[in-house]
Amino acid sequence: MALQNTPVVPSGEPGALAEIANSRVQRINRPEITDQSQIDPVVLLFCPEGAISRSESGFIISYKLCKGCGICAKESRGITMVPEYTGPAGIF
Repeated sequence: MALQNTPVVPSGEPGALAEIANSRVQRINRPEITDQSQIDPVVLLFCPEGAISRSESGFIISYKLCKGCGICAKESRGITMVPEYTGPAGIF
């Protein structure tokens, strides 16, 4: 699928109000791209925060905007959810 056929989706640019609104979200899990070729472009529409974008090099996840809901991982096999914090338990 060519980049020009990808639907235009509103997204938050750095410094936008969307970035400020999610700055206090505490994610338990975060999405991680495992295979660019397996990502369905429909995730651009399903992300409620506009945290996923597409560039010439592939899909990009903005962790400043992501709230960790997991919708993108549910809709696409190329994205998996991983724990946000993997350090020792009980520190925080």
